[in-house]
Amino acid sequence: MNQSRVPETLKKSWIKFLLSCFIFLLSFNYITDQLRFGQIFPLNYFQSDQYAIQVVQFLDSFYITQIQLQKLQIPLEEIEVTKQEILDAKFNSYQYEQYLYDDNTGEHYSINTLTDEQIRDMIQYDKYQQYQSEVSHYKNTYYDQQDAFYYDITDSNGNHYTNVVLEEKDYLNIIEIPYKGKNVSNFSIVNSSARDKGISGTLYLPKYPMGESTIQGAFIQNITTKVIWIGAILAAIILVIPIYRNFKKIKNTQLNIPPQYKWIEDKYLDLPIEFKGLIFLVTVYILQNMNLTTYYRYYGNLLSYGFKLILQVIILLSILYFFFLQLKGIIHRIKNPELFKQEWYKGFYMSNIDDWSKLPIYRNTFIRITVYSCIIGVWGIIWGFCFHDYGAFLVITFISVILALILLSIIKKRTKAIQAIADTLSKMANNEITSEIYVKGNGLIANIAKDVNAVREGFAISNQKQSNSERLKTELITNVSHDLRTPLTSVLNYVDLAKRSDITEEERQEYLQIIDNKSKRLKVLIDDLFEASKMASGAVELNKEQVDLVALMYQALAEYEDRFEDQKLIVRTKTSNQHMYAYCDGRKMYRVFENLFSNVIKYTQPATRVYLEMTYEGSEIIITLKNISNYELGFDVSELAERFKRGDSSRHTEGSGLGLSIVKSILELHGAAFELSQDGDLFKVIIKINTL
Repeated sequence: MNQSRVPETLKKSWIKFLLSCFIFLLSFNYITDQLRFGQIFPLNYFQSDQYAIQVVQFLDSFYITQIQLQKLQIPLEEIEVTKQEILDAKFNSYQYEQYLYDDNTGEHYSINTLTDEQIRDMIQYDKYQQYQSEVSHYKNTYYDQQDAFYYDITDSNGNHYTNVVLEEKDYLNIIEIPYKGKNVSNFSIVNSSARDKGISGTLYLPKYPMGESTIQGAFIQNITTKVIWIGAILAAIILVIPIYRNFKKIKNTQLNIPPQYKWIEDKYLDLPIEFKGLIFLVTVYILQNMNLTTYYRYYGNLLSYGFKLILQVIILLSILYFFFLQLKGIIHRIKNPELFKQEWYKGFYMSNIDDWSKLPIYRNTFIRITVYSCIIGVWGIIWGFCFHDYGAFLVITFISVILALILLSIIKKRTKAIQAIADTLSKMANNEITSEIYVKGNGLIANIAKDVNAVREGFAISNQKQSNSERLKTELITNVSHDLRTPLTSVLNYVDLAKRSDITEEERQEYLQIIDNKSKRLKVLIDDLFEASKMASGAVELNKEQVDLVALMYQALAEYEDRFEDQKLIVRTKTSNQHMYAYCDGRKMYRVFENLFSNVIKYTQPATRVYLEMTYEGSEIIITLKNISNYELGFDVSELAERFKRGDSSRHTEGSGLGLSIVKSILELHGAAFELSQDGDLFKVIIKINTL
């Protein structure tokens, strides 16, 4: 039974807590507002600057209506004109032009044609007209606090003015002019106004307003404000206790957003932690500065006042609820620092710091946008100032139009460049042939265009290589099947022949010899294929050391000397030095010479010369091998370095087509260059390897 009451109890505790917080916030808001707008201090209203302003308003109206108007309301004939004014009029007659013009005849008179008496009358009449205009203006002007005080005042000429009622003795306030009481700084404007007007005396403020005076009403409102302010202070102090008690009851309960607003929570949780902190500060600022409608007199009717007050209360409660949701999240992160670290590393700063350092385009774009925004902002400020000057506004507008056209032209060029890049990438994605993008300048877009051109070239080369690879795959299947099947077929056929009983021993030995030769050829082909595969896969380890390439070359030549003689080939050698050293794998380099010499023996025209040179060129050793081909080379000789490519298209020789491919792979592992070229039937091999 108690468990069923728990949710209801917690619900009531939540309501009490939120209501107490709302009233506390309302009280605190009222307290700070009154302090901020100077509604409370000084405690005595008649020492405040508001009262001082009202006194100045009365003095202004008194001076105009009681002193200034009296000076202006004098008969025409009593207006004084000095000799200096008559003399000034003769030299500056433009202000009296209206009196020197005859409406009937249309004739304009010179002031020098008038006597001094006539000039005096003219000046006297002009002054009278000015006085009457000022009187009319003063009489038609409303003066604040005109009838607010009884007064007993003396002007600078010793004239005395008073309307004090002798029977009236109980006044709301009595103020001496000039003021010498407390808070003199608030009444400096009173003393300054009285000094300028040359008046002094005493002002008596009655208990009840006279005329349209608002001083008594302001005094009552000030007292009311102070009473409410003190009540707000007491309420804020008292509410601390129920807020604390109810908070202890609800602090362990779950505070969740209603299901229909769950999407707001999801969006909020996805925000970076910096944005969450900023939103929390904004929420605190709104709660601190949100003012409720506390004065009914500012609104036309009670219905409007009530509606606005209810709306403000609802908004304030919603913001308060959101504030506690955020506060709960902050407390949860304080208790779980690991959660805070995770959010921090996923936040705006940490997630962008890597992009800033690693993505030059991101950094470049961010800086440009920031600079452009500052320029636009400054230009907007300049334009705003020019609203006060029509000419400057036209100039700035004209410059803005010109700049806009220039910017439009730049945007057009950049857009065309971006479009060209996009079109090229789209064609490349569809495996279409593309043309080179025109590049001008060194900006971000130009650099991207250069990179796309480089990718386009690489793409074209890749397509060519892919095409060659497809062709070589086809040849690989054909050649491997042919080169393996031919000796294997021979082996099988001669095995069958050797098994026959109707052959002689001499024939059987001949068949076994053929089987042995074909098996050896098959073994060579398989070994070469295996070694070529190892080279291509990079599964070969090099044991590099100091190797004398001249000695290695002569050693290989000695091994192939008999075979050269069988083909009647004459080898001519030439070396720059007796010893030429390179840092390489000796066994692998020996295999290079073996394959080259084997290739020469198989494909060189018999009874011709073979030239072998080894020279220095800078920091490289250049090995050049030249021979006359026995077969017509009707293709690109660089293809001979590919697998299963042979010099005789009829494939009558016993080569595997892997010799030069293995040579190329070995040299690539050593970082050496391997080139093939031809001039007619002259076939040339060039090897470039670094010296020690």
